Amino acid sequence: RGFSPSPPPRRIFTFAGFFGAAVFLLPVHRLKFANPWVSTVLFSLANACFGLAPSGFKANYLDVTVRYVGVVSGYGNTLGTVASWVGPQLVALILHHVKSWDAVLVTVATVNMMAASNYLRHATVTPIESDEGSDAAAKAKQS
Repeated sequence: RGFSPSPPPRRIFTFAGFFGAAVFLLPVHRLKFANPWVSTVLFSLANACFGLAPSGFKANYLDVTVRYVGVVSGYGNTLGTVASWVGPQLVALILHHVKSWDAVLVTVATVNMMAASNYLRHATVTPIESDEGSDAAAKAKQS
C-alpha cells in the first residue's frame, strides 16, 4: 500500500463538478436582461455541478483510512463548515467594495476553477494507516 493517484472516474466527477459550476455561473450576470428562465437554468445547472463535485473527493475518505474515516470526514466537514461561513462574508465584502455581482460570480468561478485544477493535479489515494503493526506482528512470530 503506497502512493497511488485517485481513480480516474473520481477525478472526472470532481473536475466536472467544479469546472461545470464555474462555466455555468460566469454568464449569469451578463445575461440578466435576457429571459429570467436563462439565469434560472444557469443557476440550476451550476447547483447540479456543485452537487456533483463531492461525489469524487468524498469517496477518497475510505481509501485514505479505514480506521480513522470518522476523523478524516470530520476534518472535511469542518473545513466545509468554515467555508460556508467565510463565503457569505467574502460576498458581502466584495459587494460592499466593488458593488458588482459580476465580481462575485467571477470570484466564485475562479475559486472553482482553481479547485478543479488543484484536485486534478494533487488528488491521490495515500493511506495514512501503515502496515507497521502487521510487520511487527510478523517479526514477533518469526522470533
